Amino acid sequence: MIEIAVAVGGLAVSLAVLGRSSEIVVDSIAKLSRYFGISQLAIGFLLLAVATSLPELSVSLLSSVTGEGAIAAGNIFGSNIANILVIIGMAACLYGVKIRGKDLKEIGLLLLLTTVISVYIVFSSSVQGQALGFIEGAVLLGIFGVYAWHGMSRERKGLPNHPKPVKKEQALNAFLLFIGGVVLVLVSSGFVVESAVKLSLGFGIAESFIGATVIAIGTSLPELSIGLQSIRKKKYGIFLGNAIGSNMINLTLVLGVAAVLNPIAVQIPVFIAALLFAVVANMLLLYVAAVNKRVQRIGGAMFLVFYLVYLGAIFVLQLGELGV
Repeated sequence: MIEIAVAVGGLAVSLAVLGRSSEIVVDSIAKLSRYFGISQLAIGFLLLAVATSLPELSVSLLSSVTGEGAIAAGNIFGSNIANILVIIGMAACLYGVKIRGKDLKEIGLLLLLTTVISVYIVFSSSVQGQALGFIEGAVLLGIFGVYAWHGMSRERKGLPNHPKPVKKEQALNAFLLFIGGVVLVLVSSGFVVESAVKLSLGFGIAESFIGATVIAIGTSLPELSIGLQSIRKKKYGIFLGNAIGSNMINLTLVLGVAAVLNPIAVQIPVFIAALLFAVVANMLLLYVAAVNKRVQRIGGAMFLVFYLVYLGAIFVLQLGELGV
């Protein structure tokens, strides 16, 4: 009973810290976007998405170095699908997600690139029976570098007449708060997962179920928490830049570094399914955004249902591979 009480207390404190630190990150990143004259969408992709992708990066690097490349690839593809279907879906269900015309063009480019890269990865590696190696990884890193440079050079324009200019000292303070906030988000997310696991075990819930639910959701907590805070504060550009930009980061920077360190063999059945769901999720979001200029609550619910269908399909494929 004492262990359960401690777990409940730890979970409550961790969630409180996670919520507050996410709010700090959103406020500081908005101030930095004004100081550098960069749109919130761009800075959400170029800076925030990189920071919130650190869990995926660490998992993928560890998996690649230890020779578990399939885990690295699965982590990346699974995270990308969750970023669209779960994070955007949940945010839309709670608040609704507005999309500006300017942001829509950027989103279209991001979604197109993630789709093309996904197709390239699966069909050039799995179908041809080749591992994703150093050359492919270097190409992916090059794509990330070019896109990041292009985004910075195109977005940087300066805002001398901004009604609330940000001074250098304020920008430095915002940057330090951003770093500290991101660290707190990552650490508190880990404690949330740890406390939830202890609480579940205390009630006798199977570890396999915990792994498929609590831990799976826990890896997306940084993006989810920061995303919900962004929507609550009506910082839609930051939300979209982080959620969709994380997909670009995962497919280029994260997968590129993992492939450079150690070749990654992609398993055809599971990742063909993941590819199809990723492509459909990207196109679904682009269609909804282009037609309605927002993702409404019913659209968010549809995204969440589609994610459950994805989990079911992956589960069935895994049973087939095991001969069950």
